Parts: sequence; C-alpha cells; structure tokens
Amino acid sequence: MSNQTKEKLIEAAIILFSQNNIETLSVQKINETAGVANKSALYYHFKSKWGLVEAALDHVMKSYVVDSLALLNAIQPEQMQVSDVVDALMKPMVKILLLENGIHYLKFFSKTISAGDEGRIIVANTLVPISNKAVSLLQLALPEAEPDALSLKVLFTFNTILNVISDIGLEQFWPTNVKDHKLIGRYLKDYIEGAIRFKVDTTH
Repeated sequence: MSNQTKEKLIEAAIILFSQNNIETLSVQKINETAGVANKSALYYHFKSKWGLVEAALDHVMKSYVVDSLALLNAIQPEQMQVSDVVDALMKPMVKILLLENGIHYLKFFSKTISAGDEGRIIVANTLVPISNKAVSLLQLALPEAEPDALSLKVLFTFNTILNVISDIGLEQFWPTNVKDHKLIGRYLKDYIEGAIRFKVDTTH
C-alpha cells in the first residue's frame, strides 16, 4: 500500500473530522471520502482510528510547531517583548488558515481538543515544546509573574487564537464597524497581550 493511500486517508480525515464528531465517525466513511477501496488500509497504516487522528494532527500542526519555535528561538532575550511571543504564537496559525483547506485544518485541531482525553493528550504533547519556550521568554519580560500562571496563559492564548481564527467571519454579523481582518488581528493581539500582562491578586 502506497504513501499516496496514506496521504489520501489523512486529508480525508482532516476534512471529515473538522465537520463531524471524531469518536462517532465511521472508518467506512473515511475510506469512502478518501476513495480507498481496501477496507483494511486505515488499520494497515495507522493501527486504529485514533492512530489516524494523531497522524492527521501531526500533518496539520507540524508546520505550526516548526514555524512557532523558529520565531520564538529567533527572539533576542535581552530585547524581547510580550508582543514578540504573541506574534510567534499567532502568525503561524494565520499561515495555516491561508492554506487550501486551512479552515478545515484549524477546525479539526479544535475538534481534537474537544474529543475527550485522548485528543487532549495528543494536542498537549504537540504544543508543550512551544509552551515551554514561550514561558521561559515571558519570564524574562515579566519576572514577577508565576511560571504556572504564565503556562496557563499560554494555554489560554492557544485556545483564544484557535477559536477566534476558526470562527473567522462571525465579525460580519457582530455590532461593530471593524471588518478589516488585519485590524481585527491587531485587536486580538492587543487583547492577548493584556491578558498575559494582567496580574491576578492571589491573596483573596
């Protein structure tokens, strides 16, 4: 069985998983969408449906992880700003959105998070290296911040960026005159920066 079959199954899974419940979607439907006649091809390549989910997520997120880490590693610690870290987390996500089927990629990523602990474990394992680097940089910019708090704020940042970008177009029906996506992106970045900088009073 060829790599072409494997790629067809991954692409079909991304589209289907972005639109359906991962846990209830049938292997037969995946095979039909991929145009794969051999019913055992999925199990041959991925062992199980969750093996396919993991491979599909790796396919979707590989470029995000590489690009985000590259941006984070390029930041000069002595000159870094919170905005640099936010850029490193946002820009690669926007880059995925601009790909063909990019919106399906991001919606699939979002669905994986909400598909139970198996999905959350896969996503966490994928993003933790980025989070660790982002937190170490943020500690330089915000030395009084608790590392655990910063780690959670990076998690919230991932979720916020993913959900806002996945829901692109909702602003067209919102009571605002701001419709320009670049300006919306700047407001999103400003919102995230403010949340990262905000210091919670833990004494009460």
